[in-house]
Parts: sequence; C-alpha cells; structure tokens
Amino acid sequence: MPALFGNAAVFALVGALGLAIGTFVRHPAGAVTTVIAVLLLPSLFGPLFGDLQRWIADATPTAALEKPTQTSDAAPDTVGSLGAWPSLALVAAYTVLALTGAAVVLRRRDA
Repeated sequence: MPALFGNAAVFALVGALGLAIGTFVRHPAGAVTTVIAVLLLPSLFGPLFGDLQRWIADATPTAALEKPTQTSDAAPDTVGSLGAWPSLALVAAYTVLALTGAAVVLRRRDA
C-alpha cells in the first residue's frame, strides 16, 4: 500500500513540476521537451559520470518513482542509496523550488 501512495505522489509532483517548467518556458512544445529531458537525461547520462552515477541515480524524479516498486535484490549501485521516502522528499523539494520560482517569474513578467 505505501508503494501505491508513493507512486501517486510522485506522479502528482511531476505534474506540478511540469506546470512550473511550463510557466518558465511559456511554450507548450518547449515545456514538454524540457520536462522529458529533466526526467530522462540524468539516467541516460549518469554512467558517463563514473563515481557520481550513484548520486545522480538518487537525485532524479524517475528514481523516486522506481524506489517504492523495486525488489529487495536490486543492487545499491543501480538504484542509489536513498530510500523511497527520502527520494520522494527530494522530488517534493525540487517541485516546491520550481513552483516558487515560477510564481516569482509569473508575477514579474505578467503583472
């Protein structure tokens, strides 16, 4: 049951993150491309960073989505060292930071 609520929370947070990025970019295609890049590029380019790959694996929103559903036999090198709920908290922090920045940009630009 916690995995269900964790996954629902991650999807809601990623949706709000997409809203914040859309506010920054102000173009639908650019916003969708940026959100997909934010979600996928860290995991694609993580192996290029060598020892930092484990940190990068922990810091992505997709890692927070994978953590609650991972099996217990998954290697820590592949899934990172943070647990499911700290990963979710990290994504929540990203989202709050992005929404705060988007609110500031929206007030300055469209006021």
